Amino acid sequence: MSLDRRVVLDYNYVKMKLQTSTKEKPIDPDRLLKAVFIDKHSFVPLYRQIADAIRLAIVKGYLKPGELLPSEQEIAGTLGVAKMTVRQALLELKREGLVYRHRGVGTFIAFPKFEHRLGSLVSFTEDIRSRGMVPSSRILFFGHVPSDEMVAARFGIEKGEPVLRIYRVRFANNQPVGIHEAYLPGDIPISKNELETEESLYALLEDKGFQLVEAEESIEAVPADPTQSELLGLNVGDPLLKVVRTVFTTDRRPVEYVIAIYRSDLYRYSTRLRREPFGRGEKC
Repeated sequence: MSLDRRVVLDYNYVKMKLQTSTKEKPIDPDRLLKAVFIDKHSFVPLYRQIADAIRLAIVKGYLKPGELLPSEQEIAGTLGVAKMTVRQALLELKREGLVYRHRGVGTFIAFPKFEHRLGSLVSFTEDIRSRGMVPSSRILFFGHVPSDEMVAARFGIEKGEPVLRIYRVRFANNQPVGIHEAYLPGDIPISKNELETEESLYALLEDKGFQLVEAEESIEAVPADPTQSELLGLNVGDPLLKVVRTVFTTDRRPVEYVIAIYRSDLYRYSTRLRREPFGRGEKC
């Protein structure tokens, strides 16, 4: 089978996995009714009452991240309100990042944002596990390819020299949250089977004697292209975070160049800034 054909099959597998993994049973309307109380005689608009009640249920843990809400029609019928009223409430919660919509499936309770402190070098697997969640991946491509100009420059090699390319969709509790396109020097002995078994590329590299000590990283906002939107269950043009990282060993050897795409509704980066005193007579 050709590489192109295998990539297409893997890509279709991920789409199938995404579609089937999100076909979860919605929250029972009666259970939702216990969490959402509305007073039709109140001066507070009904959509606001519904949004406030669902928000409180999320905060208290009654409604959990990843759970699928009943359809707008079911919620409206359960509460005895118009479907448009429910839609307005869910739109307000979506704007706050408390729920998200998956095309063709419905509205889910959102995961809390993954807070990342800049300056900490951890793998995706290590990070998700530290949050008490289950990381997983689907490899779309694994193999050696000729290096392009950018990759060759990162590794200090001639353009066209072979490098290992690893292209994966990353999941947290079966929810697709990112896409990683990683490149490694062609002489690093890693197999696809080893990576599927270990999951963490960093742990695998360290098991093979590569001590990872630092990285250079840049972050920017980008719109989702058709492939990214399909793999992450978003709309084309939705905002994403693009993280470009080069990882070095103790002898400053670059061993990974990765382009990571993350859902901006789930990821947030933070850092601590310190103002240095200006010298006498200097102006800011």
